[in-house]
Amino acid sequence: MTKFLLVLLGIFHLVNGVWMLFSPDSWYHAIPGVPSTGPINHHFINDIGLAFMASGAGLMAGVRAGLRNGAFALAGAAFPLLHALLHISEWIMDGFPHGAERIVSETVGVVAISFLGAFIAWRRYREGGV
Repeated sequence: MTKFLLVLLGIFHLVNGVWMLFSPDSWYHAIPGVPSTGPINHHFINDIGLAFMASGAGLMAGVRAGLRNGAFALAGAAFPLLHALLHISEWIMDGFPHGAERIVSETVGVVAISFLGAFIAWRRYREGGV
């Protein structure tokens, strides 16, 4: 189950990153709450898209047997987890987001997915060589 979830989360992050890189306007307008963060910045969206692509690749590389590959899973989970922590720190400083779409987008699409990925990657790393 751990390996299946790593692949699933890896594909999720990889597809999100590719979408950000190749169609930033579409991504910007499709993700609930994103337009309320300010005007579109293609360079910034592309930077983040590359980070998500690397995260997805790392999570999927963590599926292979061996302790080193478990470390790839941890590395792949690092950016999404740090991204989630940034959102949480913004909630603490600026208040919890308003509006149902933005709340769901941030709590599920950013924080929950990232924490799940970090947990699954940690479990994979702890499994060692299997």
